[in-house]
Amino acid sequence: MKNINDIELDLNNEIMDILHLEFVNIYNSVDLDSMESIRSSLEQLRTHSIYHFEIEEGIMNSISYPTKREHICEHNKILAEMQYFIDMKSNRFGQDMIKSYYTQKLPEWFDLHLMTMDSDLASYIKRHEDEEESNQT
Repeated sequence: MKNINDIELDLNNEIMDILHLEFVNIYNSVDLDSMESIRSSLEQLRTHSIYHFEIEEGIMNSISYPTKREHICEHNKILAEMQYFIDMKSNRFGQDMIKSYYTQKLPEWFDLHLMTMDSDLASYIKRHEDEEESNQT
């Protein structure tokens, strides 16, 4: 199981790094012994992710990021997944599923997304900024 606190957050992009730290802080605010806390934290993570993704997608649009479509599809997929678990019934099975999703799937997704899609986006942003800077000189 991936521990969200072991994930390297530094992409050398201030905006993205702050958004990722905010996600981790919300994630860590949960009381895993309380279903109400897990559900509330998941709702807060989804709300934050909508805001986070809007910012990233705005950046992608402004720099004509070439794999924007795939990145946005991944954003939409995780938002739908979060909503699915938020809406899950609170019976014993549903509670076990939500807790497993929160403790296992979300940290794994977050790590993979940062290592692949977001690190590529941060690298592309840096190259774009470097090109703009060299064109101005």
